[in-house]
Formats: sequence, C-alpha cells, structure tokens
Amino acid sequence: MNQIAPDVATPPPYAPPADAVLLPWRRLAHPVEWSAAFGRRAPLHLEVGFGDGRFTARRALAEPDADFVGLEVSGTSVLRAWRRMRRDGVRNVRLLKAPAEVAVRQLFGPGVLASITVNFPDPWPKDRHEHHRLLRVPFFRLAATRLAPGGEIRLASDHEPYVAFAVAEAERSGVARRERRAPPPEVFETKYALKWRDQGKPLYYEVFVLDGTDVPYDPPIARSDPMPHALLTGALPTDAPVFEKLVVPADGGHVVVHEAARALGRDDRWLFRVTVDEGDLIQQLLVVAQRRTEGELIVRLESFGDPLVTPAARAAVAAVTDWLEGSVGLRVTARNY
Repeated sequence: MNQIAPDVATPPPYAPPADAVLLPWRRLAHPVEWSAAFGRRAPLHLEVGFGDGRFTARRALAEPDADFVGLEVSGTSVLRAWRRMRRDGVRNVRLLKAPAEVAVRQLFGPGVLASITVNFPDPWPKDRHEHHRLLRVPFFRLAATRLAPGGEIRLASDHEPYVAFAVAEAERSGVARRERRAPPPEVFETKYALKWRDQGKPLYYEVFVLDGTDVPYDPPIARSDPMPHALLTGALPTDAPVFEKLVVPADGGHVVVHEAARALGRDDRWLFRVTVDEGDLIQQLLVVAQRRTEGELIVRLESFGDPLVTPAARAAVAAVTDWLEGSVGLRVTARNY
C-alpha cells in the first residue's frame, strides 16, 4: 500500500467524548453515528437556529427520552447555548456551529431524524435574495431523505411573506404536505419570539409532514485522502511579489484568494487566506505553500480547520498554484486536485 506523506494526509475522523455538548462536526465521520455521540439510541430531532438555546434546553428537559441536535452559524449564540446546557444540566443536546444545508447532507444518514424545527430563520426579504432562504424546494427534498417516514419540518417565523414562500415551496417540492396545527407554547418563548411579541408583531407556525414520496438519497461529500495538493520546483523568494486579490470561477461558485502572508521567522512558508463560495456552502480556508524538500515546494489545503474538500476547495489549491507559477516563476511538477 502506498504511504501518504504526512503533509498531504487527511486527519482521521474524530471520536468525541460521549458527554461532549459542542461537537466539531467537520472532524467527525460523515454521516455521524448519533447513537455513539449520545451514548444511546433514541428518537433524534434537529433544530436549526437555536439562538441562545432556551427553547432547545426546555424541550430537551421536557423530553428526556429523545435526543436533540442544534445548528447555529453565530459563534456568540453557540457559546451562550453551550453555557446554558452546562448550567442547566442538559445531557441530551449536541450543538454544532454549521450551516443547515451542509449539516443535513453531511451529518445525517437516511431516515434518522424524527423532526426538523426551523426557528425564526433569516427571511432574506428582498426578491433577489430568495435563493438564500432555507426552506426552498432543494432543502425540502434533501430533508425528505434524512427524515423518517412521517417526519416533520416545523417552522416558526414573524415574517408572513417568508411563511407563504415556504408553504409554496413545500407544495412545489412534491414531498411534504402542510398540516394545520396549534403551536406548542414554548415555540414562541425563544429569544427572538419574545422580542417580536413585545413589539406587537404577529407570529406564525407551520408544520410540513412528509407524504412518503421517494427521493433519491444525496450522500455526504466524501473525504479526500490525500488532501488536494500540487508539487513545484524552485524556492519562495525572500522578497515576495505584490499580491492582488484573485477571484476565480469554480464549479458554479467562485474562489476568492484575499491575501498572502509569509509566516513570521520563516522564508519557506506562505499562507493564503481564501473564501470558497458554492452557493449553499461557504468555507474560509487557508492554502499553504511551503518547502517540502530541498528545491521542492508543496501547495496544499491547511487541515487544521477540517475543510470539506469540495470542487471549489480543490479550485482554491489550483488558484494558488497557478499564481505561484505565473507570478513567482515556480514550475509545477505534479497536480493532485
């Protein structure tokens, strides 16, 4: 078996402690074995946008025989919710800082979820921003592959146009039916619900139930081993050339190489800060160029952030490699992306 050099190998999946509340999702095996993450088998519920975690904690304490996974993109909210779970002694919640579309695809296997709750999502009110909304046809169809038969998507919102949009998208998806149901009282006791209620805004609640339509399973993005990289001959110059931001199209999205910097105290290691945008997935990455052996350089993704190796992530390595070849005069001997 060929051995992969340590500087291009993908780290093995991480096994969190059974009582860990906050999970580093990119380091986990995909899809996640949730019975191992919770230390038991129980009905599994997902909440998107848990805010400060008050609704999540209340529901988890009221349903000790079920397990709950919460998603947020706000680091401040994750920290507050994590502190709340520890303070209140909540054992059946796992929190992740992750975008919903990516997490649902990557972390949940077929039919493992009993429900998905979406609390006060960003309404993206302008028509030209509708494609940023979560509850669109693609998400309904993706969720249908992760929810158990009869599973539900529950929506709470203060934005009537968003609710109408979600209802229409659910019908267009062909996988869910709208079911009129009175909201549980705690739904409107989240941080944002209390804020909107105090301002006199109307609040809305909708339930979408799977109708049993079969949807092809969209598997998680596979881990790459080895990580994408390129080999070049030559040496990084002591005096770096002027760098201007690069924007490169990539597989329906784009790569932005914002800046380059030399590691302090080292002439043989440069770091490139990169954003890759693939629509539903945006990642902030570091691409590294460093001496590998005398006269040879490697360009690779830095693995510390546990990036998802998507086509745009590979294109980020390609963009940096091409810039080093064109602007620094290095010669590419191998491309592995």
